[in-house]
Amino acid sequence: MYKKMVVLLDGSELAEVVFEYAQEVSGRMHIDTELLHVCSPQEADQVPMRRAYMEHMAGELCAKAEEISRKYSKAAVDRCIQARGHVVVGYPAEEILKYIDENDIELVMMSTHGSSGVRGWDIGGVANKVIHASRVPVWLVPTELREEIISDTLPTRSLVVPLSGSKQSEAAIPHALRILEQRGAEAELVLIHAYDAGNIYLTRAALEQNDEERARMKAYLEGVAAPIRKEDLAVRTEVLIGDPAETIINYLRSNPAQLLAMATRGHTGLSRMVFGSVTETVIHMVKRTPLLLVGGDD
Repeated sequence: MYKKMVVLLDGSELAEVVFEYAQEVSGRMHIDTELLHVCSPQEADQVPMRRAYMEHMAGELCAKAEEISRKYSKAAVDRCIQARGHVVVGYPAEEILKYIDENDIELVMMSTHGSSGVRGWDIGGVANKVIHASRVPVWLVPTELREEIISDTLPTRSLVVPLSGSKQSEAAIPHALRILEQRGAEAELVLIHAYDAGNIYLTRAALEQNDEERARMKAYLEGVAAPIRKEDLAVRTEVLIGDPAETIINYLRSNPAQLLAMATRGHTGLSRMVFGSVTETVIHMVKRTPLLLVGGDD
């Protein structure tokens, strides 16, 4: 079970979109939460003011998370959810990673946008460094997060895990299962594979080759799903055709999910796809669904 997560806030209106979602996750999963803000060395004189703000936000989160926990929990909880606010001075990526290592953090939650407002987290920027260097999963929250996810009113509760066919891409599955179990609500795990078949309508041979690939990937997904089903968990598998990143995003548009969980690394799989690059493309394209990123070697 996850016990402690850190939520990154930079003081901007966009970055704090993550705050309401963090309340819901903390309450539903009964997980202690650390709110972290990093000041640059040039802003060191503002630390007292920012620390007071973070402590205020921690108090709000704790109260709301307890309210949510009481609403959904069927059994009495033996301890209150804890929340604290922290301010450190330094360079964001380095301080965030240091905080994770020194404070027994198990999850990192951050917005997909930062204090710049319009500009997203650039690949090669703070978020990219955290995603690829963190020893724990990183939970990205889009600034256009569906209200239905926070209010738990989606038509179906599903957690989607795209797989490439490699063992590295499967690293997200144990974390997805832990989240499903800890949330305590009936939900469905959806394992999907998307591959680009190119122009498959040119020849009968191409059609037959596509059918073989689809059958092979369906068998692979069903093989991954089998031991999960033995634990009495609902699992569905889908094989999709098209550019992997675009197909994943289009699937989410048509089938809104509570969470998309992906590995950040993964060697070439059954479909000859470099999975890490697909994940990075999805990071930039996802707009309304939270994204849990797990190191492919975890």
